[in-house]
Amino acid sequence: MDVEELQKKLRALEAGQAELKREVSKLMRTEATGALCQQFVGALSRPAPPPPRSSSRTNHQRLGRAGLSVRHHKLILQSLGQAVHVLDLQGNILYWNRNAEHLYGYSASEAIGQNVARLLVDPRDIPPLRALIEDIFTGKCWRGKFPVKKKSGERFFVLADGTPLHDDDGSVIGLICVSADLRVLKEIIGFSPFVGHWNFSPKN
Repeated sequence: MDVEELQKKLRALEAGQAELKREVSKLMRTEATGALCQQFVGALSRPAPPPPRSSSRTNHQRLGRAGLSVRHHKLILQSLGQAVHVLDLQGNILYWNRNAEHLYGYSASEAIGQNVARLLVDPRDIPPLRALIEDIFTGKCWRGKFPVKKKSGERFFVLADGTPLHDDDGSVIGLICVSADLRVLKEIIGFSPFVGHWNFSPKN
């Protein structure tokens, strides 16, 4: 056997080994995927583990879906970077977070129970506010620029986001308002008063 023929055979052998490695690697990946699929299907077929034992007080506080307690939900609302307040169907304030205190100057104890129009709106701006609230109570959402006043009497504009609050059966039971000071949001300072847009709120 001459040198040239030997080199050809060696090259053919190397090519065969490379192909064999590729096939083995492919087989290993297929088997690994199959094993993962079996684990996944097996996990689905196994009964769910029982919930951890806890006190009845803890169970009462659980909201369930994400395992967060009522306290955690309150902390989330208090930690938001925007002012948040919730109104009932009469326009009275039910909830007032920490940033609402900073933005408007009223503590939660001062704001809760008060009518939002009398507390935050100049008398000349009450008619458009009532029209907005009535539309939100029909199931719409509104976002736009609106004039408000602080506890000090200072009048300024906020970017407000008004959303209907729905009960489990889909009925509107209140309104959630998230607002931010437009003096901070410089890029939208050129809007005119009461300009906004509507979209329908999905009922979950």
